[in-house]
Amino acid sequence: MVFELIKNALRASVENPTNGTMPAVQIAIVQGERDISIKVSDRGPGIPMRLHDHLFDYHYSTAPEPDKDSRIPPLAGFGYGLPISRLYARYLNGNIRLTSIEGYGTDAVIYLQNFSEDAGEVLPLFNKTSRAKYQIGTMVQDWNVAGSTSRPVWS
Repeated sequence: MVFELIKNALRASVENPTNGTMPAVQIAIVQGERDISIKVSDRGPGIPMRLHDHLFDYHYSTAPEPDKDSRIPPLAGFGYGLPISRLYARYLNGNIRLTSIEGYGTDAVIYLQNFSEDAGEVLPLFNKTSRAKYQIGTMVQDWNVAGSTSRPVWS
């Protein structure tokens, strides 16, 4: 997760230098009372507001499409980095938020739980076979579907 956000910030800074110099990427790691937050800020070109809704879509990327004939493996361009990073964060009862201002830069924040009892795994139900092996517990919101209603936790 952290690698993905730093890689994106560095790419934005390197590909869009200001007056011939690369703007610094700033990283803040803050341990609060209940949360741990990791903020990565760049002063690249930012992302237009009309594209914000697509940033966590699979196969969507602001990077150029990777050269399939190159012998050098690409680090960006497939559209998996941010969606999978957010999936990992949500798996640990956290989240990733992006705030971007076109022409100014982007702030990306990973929010994670500070205590292990708050960071328990919330596993999705995959099929009827797994349903038969688990008993219904308390109801929680499904982390995998934005805006979903509560679903049972299986124990």
